[in-house]
Amino acid sequence: MCGIAGIYSFNGEVTQERIDCFTDTLAHRGPDGRGTYLDGNLALGHRRLAILDLSDAGRCPMEYVAPDGTRYLITYNGEVYNFVELKRELEGLGHRFRTATDTEVVVAAYAQWGEKALLKFNGMWAFAIWNCRERTLYLCRDRFGIKPLYYAGYRNSVAFASELKSFLALEGFTPALDHELAPILLSNSYAYEGSTDRTVMAGVRRLPGGCSLTVTGTGQASVSRWWETRDHLPEVPKSYEEQVERFREILLDAVAIRMRSDVPVGSCLSGGVDSTAIASIMAHLHRGRTNHLERCPADWQRAFVATFPGTAIDERSFAEVAVRHTGAKPLYTVFDQEEAVRLVAESVWCMEDIYGGVAVPVLSLYQKMRESGVYVSLDGHGGDELLCGYTWYLDWPMQNVNENLYRDFHNTLLPAILRNYDRCSMAHGIEVRMPLMDWRLVTFSFALEASAKIGGGFTKRILRDSMQGIMPVAIRTRTSKIGFNSPMIDWFNGGMRPLIEKVVRHPLWVESPYFEGAKLQENILARCRHQAWGKEHWGETLHIWTQMNLVLWQMLFVERTPVEELGVNL
Repeated sequence: MCGIAGIYSFNGEVTQERIDCFTDTLAHRGPDGRGTYLDGNLALGHRRLAILDLSDAGRCPMEYVAPDGTRYLITYNGEVYNFVELKRELEGLGHRFRTATDTEVVVAAYAQWGEKALLKFNGMWAFAIWNCRERTLYLCRDRFGIKPLYYAGYRNSVAFASELKSFLALEGFTPALDHELAPILLSNSYAYEGSTDRTVMAGVRRLPGGCSLTVTGTGQASVSRWWETRDHLPEVPKSYEEQVERFREILLDAVAIRMRSDVPVGSCLSGGVDSTAIASIMAHLHRGRTNHLERCPADWQRAFVATFPGTAIDERSFAEVAVRHTGAKPLYTVFDQEEAVRLVAESVWCMEDIYGGVAVPVLSLYQKMRESGVYVSLDGHGGDELLCGYTWYLDWPMQNVNENLYRDFHNTLLPAILRNYDRCSMAHGIEVRMPLMDWRLVTFSFALEASAKIGGGFTKRILRDSMQGIMPVAIRTRTSKIGFNSPMIDWFNGGMRPLIEKVVRHPLWVESPYFEGAKLQENILARCRHQAWGKEHWGETLHIWTQMNLVLWQMLFVERTPVEELGVNL
């Protein structure tokens, strides 16, 4: 799990200084080392977060020579959890390995099977592979876009990186807001992440999940889709009881292979169904040894819990039930309003996108995890969009459930959530693993009838039933859903006021072509002065924050206002 970057130039060699500057913008993603590789007009960069094989042998860009003598270089971000099994298969085909990493397995698999190797991978990734003989660059992103990858045509070259902010380091690159995309972002900041390759930064494209990009020595670049979930749906058992059993088998194995690590593993625990299921399975696997836990660290029991005392979004009581059941070692992070709002501007820099919420709580939780020496977290992301976790799904006609879920999972809700958690976790060098997004579980779930996901007034029916005897009944049958949010009303009435005043007086707000900023300004400031924001204004504060987010993005990424200048005296 790392940060990757690269430049393929068609008008001269790439200098060491150029790739160094580009790569080091990603230092937060890879605090454990850096590496670069230059081959004339091709340069690859890497910032390392060491998870498997902590020795120098695991560094990237990594060279691999195939049995036929072809030389490859890979710069890699991600984890392929079934690398142990793939390594054994490849060794039987004549491949030899010098590291204990999954990185080397990935490039060897590509050398052996080409793009067909991707169908064998169970994991999350974004990587670039350089074929030294053919001088072709192959970029690829995992099935569901868990790990990010951006690229841009730039001065007769192609540049790529794990984050948008990296492109600011390219000499001559002029950052600008995509004004055609901005109205879409303001109307629904979740609507575009999985439905277009355009980004908020004009000229920079997102490689979609399940896609690859090939760049040849002649400068030709072509994007192709290698994965479509509907093309891989399996046959499922006919009886619901057998479906539950198969779902449980897949999920337990998904957790087991995601516990493979050479560093401590933990979990973020909210007390909700998804996060409690993952934590409970981790404990269940260790207690019963029902699955062979190969390459699993001894330190896996720590659970990180965010609490918001005195607010409506505090779930500590549910988390404590899960802690007692699993025997986890809890680390509670209590958010103080005045302290938390100091990080609001920093959170926009970390997120580098337009988002209808404040990411401070999530950002802070992963910071605490890093400070505690835990660098891998098994979390419950994806369960809501895969298994009808939101209460509004109960109102849908059953015949529309799977179609709507497919859209939310691949195009609308989930892609933005994955982006948010990647940025918040990797801002502090934390790798987040998501068992509920194991491709076997995803394809199995989409092959099921809607009645397996919604039934008896419950969402996530098959998950709840599969967890009988594994997770606490009080949470398995819980129907309330809060979500991991920020206490927006409290913040608008309190510590966020100085930042709000700065933003609503900015020219892009006052003269906005997207909304009536001048008219909104006085009403917003008056409510802040009189602390008049109430619970009934929750949706309104989120909408205002989205508008603020756009202005802050302009200030940070285009005008290059220092984060510290926006966070002072809050």
